[in-house]
Amino acid sequence: MQIKERISKLLEALNKGVYERELELRLALLSSIAGESIFLLGPPGVAKSLVARKLKFAYKDASVFEYLMSRFSTPDEIFGPVSIKKLKNDDEYERVVEKYLPTADVVFLDEIWKAGPSIQNALLTVVNEKIFRNGNKEIKVPMKALLSASNELPAKGQGLEALWDRFLVRLVVEGIGEEENFNKMISEKLNAYEDSVDSACKISNDEYKEWDKKIDDVVVPENVFKVIRAIRSYIADHNTKDGNEDNVENQIYVSDRRWRKIVRLMRASAFLNDRNNVDLMDCFLITHCIWNEEEQRQTVDDLVREAIEKYGYTVNLDFKGIREELDEFKVEIKEETKFVKDTRAQVLKNVHGDYYEILNSPNGRYDSLIKKSDFENLDNNNKRLCLYCWESNWNRVRSNNSYDIRKGDSKFTIFIDGSKYSLQQTTQGERRESTRKPHSVVEEKWDERVDNYLQHTQRMRDEIKKYSDKELKHLRINIFVNPMLANIVESHIDSTKKEIEKIELEIKEIQNGYKTLKDNKKTAERYELADDERDYYTADKDYGGL
Repeated sequence: MQIKERISKLLEALNKGVYERELELRLALLSSIAGESIFLLGPPGVAKSLVARKLKFAYKDASVFEYLMSRFSTPDEIFGPVSIKKLKNDDEYERVVEKYLPTADVVFLDEIWKAGPSIQNALLTVVNEKIFRNGNKEIKVPMKALLSASNELPAKGQGLEALWDRFLVRLVVEGIGEEENFNKMISEKLNAYEDSVDSACKISNDEYKEWDKKIDDVVVPENVFKVIRAIRSYIADHNTKDGNEDNVENQIYVSDRRWRKIVRLMRASAFLNDRNNVDLMDCFLITHCIWNEEEQRQTVDDLVREAIEKYGYTVNLDFKGIREELDEFKVEIKEETKFVKDTRAQVLKNVHGDYYEILNSPNGRYDSLIKKSDFENLDNNNKRLCLYCWESNWNRVRSNNSYDIRKGDSKFTIFIDGSKYSLQQTTQGERRESTRKPHSVVEEKWDERVDNYLQHTQRMRDEIKKYSDKELKHLRINIFVNPMLANIVESHIDSTKKEIEKIELEIKEIQNGYKTLKDNKKTAERYELADDERDYYTADKDYGGL
């Protein structure tokens, strides 16, 4: 039996007689196999202690220690009483630890924050290093699972931060939500405290030790490191936002030690899912490990999801190449199917009524106009004519100096006192574009190109499917993470699929365009365009075809 199948059956058995505590039991089992602790926050009577009592059935011959803390609790009650015999005969201060926390496999400490400083200080070493100092000896604590619970978070300024940091997984436990589950819980005779786990599914001490070593061999790939870097960056941004920088309670703090433990938790998840690599689905476990205040849970959930979505799995496909080909195809179709009739011509530009403008005239702007009638009567002989200028202040044309003027060597030039000058020109006329249906042979070639393009996009689809079937098939069967979260991990793949659909739609629109093309008036543009200007207007637009 594969480890994943075995763990799945184990969780199924642990959940018998328990309602809506699947997440708590899954993460309690995962954290215990990873060698980490879990804290359950919730009001009394929501089965927090039941999770711990069920968890002991996951291990063969597991010894259990359970205690409800109070401010009057003493170390003797947790770690065992002092041995009077040892103290009396050997003058050694040593505790009788049998059946107390130092010898237990599964430990549940209820209302842990009510414990006194002496208990809390001893717990720091026990939780982090699995070591208990008993007199002058150090005992290796066999504890596989440490669960603690409370209806409140540790009070500020009481020196509880170090102990709070030791609890890696943090869950908020609420009452049963579904009415059907609630009715079953209050009416059925199932014994939730009964051991319903088959012995073949239970984890032995030897297996636990073997798994502990193998978990450290699980590979952490680069995309997981990228997600962690992104989360740390988001946390830094959150902590420096307005209002948070000076408010310590709003800040999210994750120690380096905690990040190391988080990575081990993800490695354990991968190992128990029969994988040699951590994947992005395992990264969703980070959500349960980095909040410090209950109000931070939504913020933490959002930033973890955003980081995972940013580094979701991708398939590298050449969209640029096919888009460039389609752009060239559209240009080819346009050129092949357009018919242009151009009646535009260069003419002299009429300005300020009946005048033509002389470019770079002899006296600059003061002699820049020639009367239209004078120009039309010019011949090859000089005539003494007056030139004109435009007075903008008076909004009028007035005469100015006289010159010897004769006809130029082209229709756009004149000679003034023997020197040649050009007159202002403009483009006047009409440019008509009409569509025409392509030749049948050309259309057949275009159809072949369309088929090739669609075959190319189908190969893209096949590549995505092959990648998903091979690399991503495990995403929705992670036994510790909600399978619906795979949608976030696959977001880039979904975007790629949509991009392919968009290209295919464009290909079909191109084909439909040239197949439905008719001999149809497309555009008619009328021009009045000076050489040094760009004023024109377009009329009679009637687009058909492409």
